[in-house]
Amino acid sequence: MSKVEFSAVVDGAAQQVWNVVKQFGEIKNWHPSIVHSHIEGAGPETVGCIRTLTLSDGAVVRERLLSVDDSALTLSYCFEEAPLPLDNYVASVKLVALTGQDKTLLSWLASFDIREPNSAEHYQTLIRGLIVDGHNGLQALLAR
Repeated sequence: MSKVEFSAVVDGAAQQVWNVVKQFGEIKNWHPSIVHSHIEGAGPETVGCIRTLTLSDGAVVRERLLSVDDSALTLSYCFEEAPLPLDNYVASVKLVALTGQDKTLLSWLASFDIREPNSAEHYQTLIRGLIVDGHNGLQALLAR
């Protein structure tokens, strides 16, 4: 199993950041690689819902929300369908308030199996790039 981890600080109080991140279907508002996102069936953003993402290259990804914990400021999701040779993809994000500051530590973790073992490094780099781009986009949104 491959893993990609990324942690960094964003400007903004943890609750402010969480109010953005937990809106599972609204990721298009801050992730630069996603041009469209929505919850399928226009249903509520609850555990088990599926969001459909259209990426800037036209690829479509479907993700299922696995968990949301408002008190722990964490959520996790998995791929339902993705145009990548990956299986068992699960990602999570955890927010930690930095005491006495309007800053929040975000920790991102993605784990997955790769169907083509020789390409592990390529897909780890790709997933890390998507996470970093999302993190930077979130920071840009919060700075507005």
